[in-house]
Amino acid sequence: MTELVFLGIGAIRPALAGDHTALLLRHGSANVLLDAGPGVLIQLDRVGVDPTEISHVYFSHQHGDHTLGSPLLLFHRRPRIILSAPEVLTAWRQLLDLVYPGYVEVLAKELKFQPLPVKQSHTWPDLPGVTAKLAEAYHANLPAYALRLDFAPEPGSDPSSGFSMVYSGDTAPTECIEQLAQGVDLLIHEATYLTCEQSEGKGIHSSAGNAGEIASAAGAKSLALVHRLPGEPERWREEAANAYDGPILAPMAGDTITLVGKGTS
Repeated sequence: MTELVFLGIGAIRPALAGDHTALLLRHGSANVLLDAGPGVLIQLDRVGVDPTEISHVYFSHQHGDHTLGSPLLLFHRRPRIILSAPEVLTAWRQLLDLVYPGYVEVLAKELKFQPLPVKQSHTWPDLPGVTAKLAEAYHANLPAYALRLDFAPEPGSDPSSGFSMVYSGDTAPTECIEQLAQGVDLLIHEATYLTCEQSEGKGIHSSAGNAGEIASAAGAKSLALVHRLPGEPERWREEAANAYDGPILAPMAGDTITLVGKGTS
């Protein structure tokens, strides 16, 4: 069984302090963080996960609401893989060297830095049966990437039990993510603002309506709206539903879903 925990769902100014968007993917013995903002240790504590359980950390891009909590994870020591596109990984190494100079040498035997290829399918390190692919997002000309993960059926199980997910990270609407998410079981797309109320972030972020349009064009089987500014979640869901007629989640921090083929449960 594979679970996805929405550790946080907020944008740069979340409704609750520390509620910046971060996801926890629990697959077999692996615990994979997808982004790790300033409140990540508190977010993990709220769902009962010790930081030493985190086996992988992935960064969609370098902005602080997606990375600034991650250096503190290194003081909860264990073998761990740090993954991202090459430019993002370089920026994170610079952050680490700035806030804890020389500490990476202390952890040389524990940390593995894994630059991920872009636009090429590849095996996700230390996750058997999981294939990954990155596509360029668009976030104010900053290197930023969406991630697709495809999970093969477990040996001996129903062939239809495999599933797939895409996490957009921060992005303005782009065909690159639409193409990456073709036929995906779950598209987790940023939806910073409501078109009817907010112009903030236009050209840098996506609205709930944009996320619905991308999910529809991609043929995604379900959609989750994250990186939301404060507001009633139902309004985000309603706006996305104007463009997309599949199941739409507007999760709150701590919500957990089980990933299965053809959607979520």
